[in-house]
Amino acid sequence: MKTRESFVPVYFQLAEDLKEKILAGELKPGDALPSETQLGEQYGISKMTVRNGLRLLAQEGLIESFRGKGSFVAHPNLSELILNLAEHGSENPQDYDSRLLAINVIAAEDGVALRLQIKPGTKLIQFRRLLLIEGEPVAVENRYLTYQRGKPLVEQEIKYADFPEAVARHTGIITEGNQVTISAVSLHQAEAELLEASSGIPALKVEQLVYGRQNTPLGLSIMICHGEKYHLIASTRSFFG
Repeated sequence: MKTRESFVPVYFQLAEDLKEKILAGELKPGDALPSETQLGEQYGISKMTVRNGLRLLAQEGLIESFRGKGSFVAHPNLSELILNLAEHGSENPQDYDSRLLAINVIAAEDGVALRLQIKPGTKLIQFRRLLLIEGEPVAVENRYLTYQRGKPLVEQEIKYADFPEAVARHTGIITEGNQVTISAVSLHQAEAELLEASSGIPALKVEQLVYGRQNTPLGLSIMICHGEKYHLIASTRSFFG
């Protein structure tokens, strides 16, 4: 049976393993991580793959790397808020589910093209999903990725992978960042029907723009969320405790 891990790049798995140890307090601020060579031998992966995983941890502010010295667990910055989109507004990730509604090849409209820095009319793959918590529809999500002729699309990958992971797997490019924009909107009729709500009621629009090196956009996610059922929670905390 295939699991979510089957669709997650190895460097993501390495980063998640080390992140769990940091959050659990097994690795404390100031502690040195094993060397790239040691991590490569431990996980059976190349040094380049190890570096990609460490880069993700550095982007989250969990580690600091110094040339000639190695990587160390960073001291937490409690002035920064962390907004976790992986759980899609659910306090209990076990209650979260998704339903893939459609996969289409489309021509990029002006707004999407502008966000992805491509020409209007460029071919994109659009994934449309319905997000549910405890069986109730709470959000409609459209994911836009570049069209690549002949590249297979795996439905399980789209269902199980969070958006940055899906972008990395689809493009084969290391993602360097994720910009999130949140705004207030009103539900349109089509979205209201899917969310079993009345059109015109308040909703949240959550855009994720995932980009690679040199701030090159790689993918765009636009979620329209039910204003009364969907909640975003930002928190600040030490790595452990």
